[in-house]
Amino acid sequence: MDNSLIHIKNVIRELVEPGGHQLLFSPKYSPDLNDIEHDFSALKKARMYSPINTSRFGNHS
Repeated sequence: MDNSLIHIKNVIRELVEPGGHQLLFSPKYSPDLNDIEHDFSALKKARMYSPINTSRFGNHS
């Protein structure tokens, strides 16, 4: 789980642990564990290396 405020409340732990499960939290900022970060990185690279005044995703001028 990430460190969202809702996830660190005790009520989540109280619901999960009686079932024999354990909460595991990801590091504060872990882009390697977040799939969307890889997608954004690919989009930025595609845009950076595309010819000037063009768009790989269509021209919206």
